Amino acid sequence: MTSMAERAEETGIPVHLLDLENDERLGDDPFAVWDEATSVAPLFYSPAGRGFFVAADYDTVKAVLQNPRMWSNLPSPITYTKEEVVIDVPPITMDPPQHTAYRRALIPLFSPNVVTTLEPRVRELSHELCDAIEAQGGCDFAKDFAGKLPARFFLEWLGVTRGDADRMFKLAQAATFDFPTQEERDAIEEEINKVVSDVITARREEPADDLATAFTQIRIDGEPVEEKLLVGMATLAFIAGQETTSTQLSYIAWHLARHPADRDLLVGNPDLLPDAVEELMRVYNTGGPSGRVATQDGELAGCPIKKGDRVFIARSGADRQLDGEVQLLRKPNRHSAFGLGVHRCLGSHVARMEMRIGLEVWHERFPKYRLAPDFVAKHRYGSFMQQLTTLPLDLNPA
Repeated sequence: MTSMAERAEETGIPVHLLDLENDERLGDDPFAVWDEATSVAPLFYSPAGRGFFVAADYDTVKAVLQNPRMWSNLPSPITYTKEEVVIDVPPITMDPPQHTAYRRALIPLFSPNVVTTLEPRVRELSHELCDAIEAQGGCDFAKDFAGKLPARFFLEWLGVTRGDADRMFKLAQAATFDFPTQEERDAIEEEINKVVSDVITARREEPADDLATAFTQIRIDGEPVEEKLLVGMATLAFIAGQETTSTQLSYIAWHLARHPADRDLLVGNPDLLPDAVEELMRVYNTGGPSGRVATQDGELAGCPIKKGDRVFIARSGADRQLDGEVQLLRKPNRHSAFGLGVHRCLGSHVARMEMRIGLEVWHERFPKYRLAPDFVAKHRYGSFMQQLTTLPLDLNPA
């Protein structure tokens, strides 16, 4: 059987080195890396790591993500790494029809009706964080607000006690941004699973009004969920519920701090925030290494595909390729920030609500913020997404 590299050469698919483990530009300007990649072709082959195809434009990304029969997420591979690393966080790491049953059971936990009941607490937490920032006279938005709001809210909602909160936050960082071996990743997941398992066990004995209790009540075809799977689902909710919202919120604030006209528009018109958030997620999509493995022979963007082929889904670049200009009030707004297809993010309603309310409160409290003098953005790219590592803001500029 011909290799991916050989088939790419035979069919004229471009070869472009996308090396997400070693490209130092990802620390200085990751969006330049994505824009360069999407300029190559809708599909290209990268010889980095173990070699992989790259779906680099929106339509090709959509074609992969909406065809789970052809492109499997089980096991869920980090496709670009030199050493094979597999992630086990159900139900993302399931395929239909099993995935369908579990997703159907989880949807009510994150529905718009549930999210509405959570809004007052998110607003309250946002003000508490702003109080602390105001008292200290300045802030690193990425650490003091964007990093803390989703973590405090989600861990509280999940039912994790404050004593475990700092530990869990650090574990989420490690699981999201480190480049571990399979053994190291397994150790991180095992430690997270232990904390989550303890919470679920406690809620079986003493139910509460939190997400862990709701997880214990999930039924699949009328039957309770196996403990290992239940803990895995809660672990995914814990990791995704913190890091994705935190990183996205930081990039949104980064844009607004650099573009005062956009900032002032939203400060004066908070009702425009939902549309603006959609556009800024599209332009600054933090989406990480979604990967799929071909379950059968087929074709993608004119290239023959063989069973076992790996594809990396370059969502961060594909969304920007649709339009490089920022239009805060764009409608309709196509993007893949929450994924596409059957594995689309279950927590999208929660994330949108947190970002909207967080920014409403932030703009109410600090309407004239701007970047600190001499700030130079630094980023990091990890096993789940990219992150703006720090964002110092001047809250009361002269």
